[in-house]
Amino acid sequence: MDWLLYSIFFLALIYLCIIIYIRVKYPFWSFMDANHSYDWFLRRPQRPISLKPCRNKYVVRDQVKTGSSENESLFAETLQRYLIPSDKILYECEGKHIEARMTGHDAQMSFFSHPFTEKPCGVMASYPVVVRDDEPTTVNYISHIAAPDSDVIKKLIATHIYNVHDKTPDIPAFILKKDAGRCAGLRPLATFSTSLFYMGSPNKPKLAKTTTLVQIYKDQWNLVVDAIAGLPGFVVALDIGAIQARVKAGILFVYVLMYRGAMIAMYFIEDAHMLYEHVADHGGKTLRLVATIADNGALDSSIAPLIYSGFQEALAKIIKQNADYKMLLVDSMGANQMIIRYLERDPAITHLTTTTGAYYFVNWAYRDVWESDKVFMLV
Repeated sequence: MDWLLYSIFFLALIYLCIIIYIRVKYPFWSFMDANHSYDWFLRRPQRPISLKPCRNKYVVRDQVKTGSSENESLFAETLQRYLIPSDKILYECEGKHIEARMTGHDAQMSFFSHPFTEKPCGVMASYPVVVRDDEPTTVNYISHIAAPDSDVIKKLIATHIYNVHDKTPDIPAFILKKDAGRCAGLRPLATFSTSLFYMGSPNKPKLAKTTTLVQIYKDQWNLVVDAIAGLPGFVVALDIGAIQARVKAGILFVYVLMYRGAMIAMYFIEDAHMLYEHVADHGGKTLRLVATIADNGALDSSIAPLIYSGFQEALAKIIKQNADYKMLLVDSMGANQMIIRYLERDPAITHLTTTTGAYYFVNWAYRDVWESDKVFMLV
């Protein structure tokens, strides 16, 4: 009987050592309800990991105040100070831009303040998006996390998730984007790379006579709804009302390429609010290709060059209105990969840098890590 007690004690000791090791190695994410890289078993997918976020040492509700979108100017001011820790890149987002991004859905904003200070030193926001995998699910997309140090960022993430769950308990899951690097201790939903290009004075594109580029601005929103609804793979998209608010504010541009009367591509291009002052002897205001919808056979057909020409024409139309746009960011998600391949071969475009990042689910169990070419992200 003694050997049994010794065996139980030995196993319990090993388990305790493993827990201590995990807490030390992953001091933040090990406390969060997420898909950990060290999980010994895969949870049943397509459901919350926890019915309520865990209350841990990073949840500081006395320092983080969360509410529906308000005081956008203060939010933008804090972003300008802390979002991009580089003196070569300026973040030029203003209150009106934040208001547009938070319009059209139930957005939540958090402000972190130290005791006895007047202004916040950290901000974070989230808003609902629809995820379509096996079946449509509404989750909160985490955006605009900015703070002077990682300790404040951890407290913002943990407390914001806790506070938002109190306000919208029917939306338990969150999606987090890590723009550069990985979240240690988490299994990604999808990985990607982000390429930075200098556009300079790109060649004027020549669209084929059989193609027409149409900007979606005041009407024809049914084209956007139908195009997103018909996408295969893993799809994450804003509500059409949120898309309309960004287009109306002039921070999102939506173009449709028609070929012989049928849509073969749709481009979602946004103002990234970033001013590169000096990167490899280049600089300027920045556009971001958020997402591309392309004809299913475009990757292996003669239609692909037409789709890239359509993208060139869309850029030309935007730059004609604001010649300060010189830089272009593109995430390698979905059909964006085809655009990246053409950009890298375009003699009028200069490829400057590439970084890698990943998307993660928080408080939502899943098993598959999606290949980036099978993922559509319009957030």
